[in-house]
Amino acid sequence: MSYIHASIGGKQKGIADQVSIDPALGCENRCIGCYAFKSSQRGKNYYEKVVEKEYDNEILKKSVRKAKAQGHNVARVGKHCDPGRHLDRLNNILECCNNESFSCVVVSKSLPFVDNIASLLKERHLLHMSIGPYSDYSPSEEQRVNVANAYRQAGVKTSIRWTEDITMPMREVVRNNIDNMDYILTPMRYASGEVMSFYRAEKENFTFTGGYYRPDKIHSDWNNYLNNVCGEINGEVRCCNCLII
Repeated sequence: MSYIHASIGGKQKGIADQVSIDPALGCENRCIGCYAFKSSQRGKNYYEKVVEKEYDNEILKKSVRKAKAQGHNVARVGKHCDPGRHLDRLNNILECCNNESFSCVVVSKSLPFVDNIASLLKERHLLHMSIGPYSDYSPSEEQRVNVANAYRQAGVKTSIRWTEDITMPMREVVRNNIDNMDYILTPMRYASGEVMSFYRAEKENFTFTGGYYRPDKIHSDWNNYLNNVCGEINGEVRCCNCLII
């Protein structure tokens, strides 16, 4: 039996990997080119056999206090799942973390607007509503933009995390919304030529390194939006401190 806890460690690329809290293991969004799917080593089970973790307040509280004792003050919620599909567990996590004065960055594609979740989030947390990579199983991009706006209007610190191919022209949904709300731009990277073909990406605009095709060119549409980049361009890892509360 697996319990929800604050997990310390990871690849140490930045704050996002230092502490994470996952209400489940696996994700039903089935995003094309999902990074977590590649790293999970669970194969199709990552999508088809999502395991919701058990909640025990004492276990989560002790793990949060351990993280705080090691100097951490924020956790990413939604590293190996979409917490928006596990609302009861997300509610438990936010309540516990509020009681422990510990902040969360909730990353989701599927989170609906829920009054109680909004009330818990606005105490001390961030919401990142993700758009991209493509998914047939999560709400439409327009719906996600609307949900993000609803949480922002309810007083929640909210950003849209655009995962986009910056070697290509800006898509219409991005152009229509990127200036209307705080944003994070994550340059799309591709795990295989097959995934690149799905997105109609041109291989000559990428360099294969570290298991991914990573962009080394930037389309001019993106030139004014490179200050809030979370990811890698031209071999340079960029951090916009998007997970700092």
